[in-house]
This record gives sequence, C-alpha cells and structure tokens, in this order.
Amino acid sequence: MHVIYLAGGIASGKSTVARVFEELGAVRIDLDDLSREALAPGSPILPQIKEAFGDDVINPVGGIKRELLAERAFATTERTVTLEEIELPLIDELLRARVAELAEQERAEREKDPAAAEKVVVVEVPLLDRMRGSFDMADEIVGVVCPTPARRARAAQRGMDPRDFDRRLYQQPSEAYIKAHSSFVFNNIHTADVFDREIRDWWHERETQGWDNVPKKGRAGAQA
Repeated sequence: MHVIYLAGGIASGKSTVARVFEELGAVRIDLDDLSREALAPGSPILPQIKEAFGDDVINPVGGIKRELLAERAFATTERTVTLEEIELPLIDELLRARVAELAEQERAEREKDPAAAEKVVVVEVPLLDRMRGSFDMADEIVGVVCPTPARRARAAQRGMDPRDFDRRLYQQPSEAYIKAHSSFVFNNIHTADVFDREIRDWWHERETQGWDNVPKKGRAGAQA
C-alpha cells in the first residue's frame, strides 16, 4: 500500500487534488474529517476542550460548537497551540487506525488475488508541520501551493471573513516549508481545466513509474 500525504494551506487547491486522486482510484482520508470525529460526542478529549475553552463550547447533545471553538481557538497563536496539543494526539491515533485498517484490507485482497492493484491512500494534511510525528506513515509527500491573493479571493467566495483567512494563513506552514518537504509540488496558478489535467497527468505518470519509485526527498520518514 502506498500512502501519500497531500499538503497544502487553506484555499490552495489541496481538496481539488485529493478529489481527482479519489476519482482515479485513491482512498481519501481528510484530516478535517478525523478532527470532527475527535470532537464528536463521547470523545475522550472533550473534558480537556471544555476546561481550556469554556463550558459553553459543548452543545446540548454533548458535541462541540465548532464555530465557537474555532473563534476562541484561533483568537491567538497560544490558544491555537492549546487546541492542537489536545486534539492532534487523538487525530494521529485515528489516522494510524484507519491506515492500519486499509493495509489489512489490502493484505486480504492480495491473498485472494496476488495480481491485485496496489492500494493508494491520499491523506489531506492542512498543517504539515504539526504532523511530523506521523511522517513515518507516509511514503511520500505531495504539496499544493497557490499565490496568496488567489487563495484569499477563493476563500472570500466561500464566505470566509478576510480577517479569519489571514489569521489562519499566518498559523499554517509556509509555502517554503511545503516545498522543502515534498517530492512534487502542484502550483495551482492555471485555470481549473488545466489544473485538472496536470493532476491526472501526474497520477498516470506515477502509476507508470511505479508507486515505490519515490524520490528520496519525498520519503516523509526521512525528513522528520
């Protein structure tokens, strides 16, 4: 099984790349989905969230008021770090469990059919620098970058407040960091159809090349 960490900041086009990879056969794991799972009713970290951010961030059914939590957590860098320290260990645990489950599925499929195609898993990673502790799970890192003005405009079209965008942008890893840790970087500067074709061309080239033939720079475990 081949695991790709797909790294990119807010409104960079990362989800577009992940969606196309999924269409081409990848299993897609979005860390934002795992974050929602980590904050679901009954989660073991809810008492810590409540203590750090206030009783009122818990809704009547025992889950998180996500907008209120985000407002408080992203108010300062210190409070953002507090949330990450609470949440990231559980997200890492959930990710490892999901990857292990998929690896077991592939082993079972290979036992039935030794010629079965290799499973490719793409993990959407918005905060690559915070995932250093799980780099050992990734076979390679693929980055997605986009000029900040275009990202700001795209976020505004989605209804995001410009101040919220700037605050989140500041707290995410830089374009230089993503490039330094990636074996390949998509530069999302073209029209949607050209970008889509670039993604598909990359995938088909990698399939032909062989998923195991990853440049050393892209092997995440070697960069932690």
